[in-house]
Amino acid sequence: MTGNPRISQRRGARQKKNECSALRVFGIIACLCFIAVAPMIFLVNDHSSNYDNDLEPIIINSQTPLHQRPASVTDIVPLPKWVDEYITWHQEMRAKFPGKAIIEDPDAPPVLVRTCLGLCGGLHDRLGQLPFDLYLASQSKRVLLIKWIKPQPLEDFLIPPKNGIDWTFPRGIEGWGTDCNTLNLCAKQIRAHPQLTNNVGDNNRMIEENNVNTLLTNGIYSLTEGDLKDEKAVTYTIMAHLSEDVLEARLRKAGEIDMIHNTVTFGSIFRKFFQPHPNVQAQITAVSSSLGLVPGEYSIAHTRVRHPKAYEMGEKFDGTFIANADKTGLPFVGKFKEMAIATATRAIECADTMEEAKVHPIYFMSDSSDLVSYIGDSTNPSTQDLIQTHNVVTRVQDFPNAHIDKNKGRKSEEYYATFVDLWLGIDAKCVSFGIGKYAVFAYKLSATKCKIRYAKEVWGGQDSHHEKNAQTCEL
Repeated sequence: MTGNPRISQRRGARQKKNECSALRVFGIIACLCFIAVAPMIFLVNDHSSNYDNDLEPIIINSQTPLHQRPASVTDIVPLPKWVDEYITWHQEMRAKFPGKAIIEDPDAPPVLVRTCLGLCGGLHDRLGQLPFDLYLASQSKRVLLIKWIKPQPLEDFLIPPKNGIDWTFPRGIEGWGTDCNTLNLCAKQIRAHPQLTNNVGDNNRMIEENNVNTLLTNGIYSLTEGDLKDEKAVTYTIMAHLSEDVLEARLRKAGEIDMIHNTVTFGSIFRKFFQPHPNVQAQITAVSSSLGLVPGEYSIAHTRVRHPKAYEMGEKFDGTFIANADKTGLPFVGKFKEMAIATATRAIECADTMEEAKVHPIYFMSDSSDLVSYIGDSTNPSTQDLIQTHNVVTRVQDFPNAHIDKNKGRKSEEYYATFVDLWLGIDAKCVSFGIGKYAVFAYKLSATKCKIRYAKEVWGGQDSHHEKNAQTCEL
């Protein structure tokens, strides 16, 4: 993922970028001078008072995208009270009962463990319901922990930040994935522990009453008054990332005004839980440096060309079902190659229709490394015009974006690329998205309003309000 990128930029954009750089340097000098003499800087949010001051305040509120905030401001803007109180309590409990004590000390509070032991979906499926997880843990007064068995432990990719939430399950606890020779045996150990009724797996999906609202209601009751109230550790795998309305209805009923999913609060919570593992961060830094990507000063165009819902149900390419493409891949030839290139071209062209994206490079990412390599090849006569016209940049495809649910059995480093591109998506100014939720997850975490949808899923599912609120590409 390092090396010389294949980049070709528009002259007009480069000239404008140079001008902006000069202005930025002047602005930095001016700000330093101001800081040296100013007694204070006012941070104003939705709930703050108005100050009678001649200086214009810095306006930071719940709608300000993360990439537009100074790093120091991200933690200053208050979270909803219930979130802040739970985070504070969680931090106190982890400090009071460090390491194994959170599980083994009889005085430690009970824990709620979100697990992934088999098929759990992609990154949005697994991490996109963080507000739901916080709510369930808060309502049940349990310390929230996360434990992945497959494809590898989550802490191989993301780690708790300093002064954040330590969600890691302590290592070496007997019966929690210890002394097992295979991942399946480790998962079997964990499945033996008490667990909430879930909606993952074919058998549970057949149970009619297993909708998310019912699962949440029953789960809270079981943990606080029912059969699981005295259990020290309870696991769960409820998937609620596509049922945000369930949590929002409860928050609204409780008098909350921040629905989290569609505000910058989601990203702030996410960053309280996660920062890239040093190995992942090193690759993010290398890609950003080599391509000149500055947070908030580039756009992304993402394609999900191996997703089954990009095609008719049951469709085949050269005798291979598209439904298996995430696991087995598809040869970058023939009809699939033609359709993939057409999809990428549309994603990029649609991205460049957004006014805020016109002066920035467009970072192209995809679940097909062959497609990224093809689009980013500046020596390819077929893509030269696309690269030059739309200022397209790509990273070297040392590793593909492995699907963490379908491409199991790989070493941790072979999944880094999936987290690298997600983080680059979070820091993008504008997002061009189509099939799947990967890019949607990125702009949900950044809360950017600059987003455009260039394609819809061919079958199944309903649009979330995030997708409905996005601009539709008219090309």
